[in-house]
Amino acid sequence: MAVIVACIAMMAGAARAAEQHLTYTVHMSPYGTIGTYRTTKQTDGSDTTITTEAHIKVSVAGVVLYRLEISRAERQAAGRLVYFHGVTTENGNATEVNGKAAGDRFIITSPNGTVAAPPTIRTSDPWSAGDPGAELVFMPDTGAITRVSTSGGEQTAITIGGNPLQVRRYHISTADGREQYEIWMDERRTPVMFNIVDHDGTTTFTMVK
Repeated sequence: MAVIVACIAMMAGAARAAEQHLTYTVHMSPYGTIGTYRTTKQTDGSDTTITTEAHIKVSVAGVVLYRLEISRAERQAAGRLVYFHGVTTENGNATEVNGKAAGDRFIITSPNGTVAAPPTIRTSDPWSAGDPGAELVFMPDTGAITRVSTSGGEQTAITIGGNPLQVRRYHISTADGREQYEIWMDERRTPVMFNIVDHDGTTTFTMVK
C-alpha cells in the first residue's frame, strides 16, 4: 500500500510540474545570425520560474562591433511577479537589475535607483504577450518602467523549420514608440518566434528546439 501511495504521489507531482527548454537563433539584417537565446520555463502548480541566457555578437570581417550577454531569472506565484534578477553585459559593461514583491508593490532596484511598481507589473519578455493586465512592464536590462499597448491575438499559420504551426500573433508597442514587438505564440502559449524593432533595426528570434 505504501508503495502504491508513493507512486501516486510521484505521478501527481509529475502532473503538477512541467519544464520547457527552448533555444532560439537570433538574426539581424544585414548581419545574419548573431547569437542564441535560451529559456527554461518551470511550472509547478501556480508557481512559474523562467530563466534566460543570451549570447549575441555582431561582427564584420572578423571585427566584433557589438557584444551582449544576458542572464535573467524571474518567478511568478499565482500569476503575480514576485522575484526578478538580471545581469545584462553590453560591450563589457554590466548592469544589474533586481526586483521583489513587497506587500502590494513590486520593488525594482537598478543603477538608476529604487522604484515601487504596482503588483500587476510584468517584465517585457515574450511570455507576457496577451497576459491580462500586462499594460505596465519594466525593461529587464535597465529596470525602467513603461506602459505598453497590445493588439492582435488573432489566429494565423506560420512555418518554422519546414513545420507548419497554428499560432496567435500579438503586436506590442511601448508608450514612447521606441520599441515594437511582434510575437507568435502556439496553443501552449509558448513564443515560437518574436521580433524586436528599435533604433538598431529588426532582430528576429526563432525557436529551433
